[in-house]
Amino acid sequence: MELTKFDGFAICSDTVTGSHGDFMITVLLDHDPDVTPHCFDTYSGSDMEAWADNKWFFGMLKAKVELKVGSQSVLLDDVAAVLGGIEVNKTGNNAHLDVQARALAQDALERGIEIVEQIKTAA
Repeated sequence: MELTKFDGFAICSDTVTGSHGDFMITVLLDHDPDVTPHCFDTYSGSDMEAWADNKWFFGMLKAKVELKVGSQSVLLDDVAAVLGGIEVNKTGNNAHLDVQARALAQDALERGIEIVEQIKTAA
C-alpha cells in the first residue's frame, strides 16, 4: 500500500492516506502529551531547550481504517493502530514518520480485514 508523505516540517493534525482495494487508511499525527525529554536520559541541554521552545515535539500516530461500500465510506475502527513517543521536527526531514506511518497503516489494514471477516461470520 502506498501512502502520501508527511511534510519536512510536520504539525499536529497532519495526515497521510492510502488505500488497498476498498479499504482507506488515514494516519493522523497528534501531540503525545505523556512524553517529554525528561522521560529519558539521552537528551542534551540544547535538545531540551529546543523542545521547550517548541522547535520539536513528541508526536503520536493514530491510524483509522474505513471501508468503501458503494459510494459511502464506513468507519471500521477510528484507532486501529497507535504509536507514541515519536520525535517530530527534531532532525532532518521527518522521513522516519513516513516509515512508521506505513507500518501503522499495514496494522490498520489487517485490523480492517479482521473486522470485515467478523462481520461476515456473524451474518
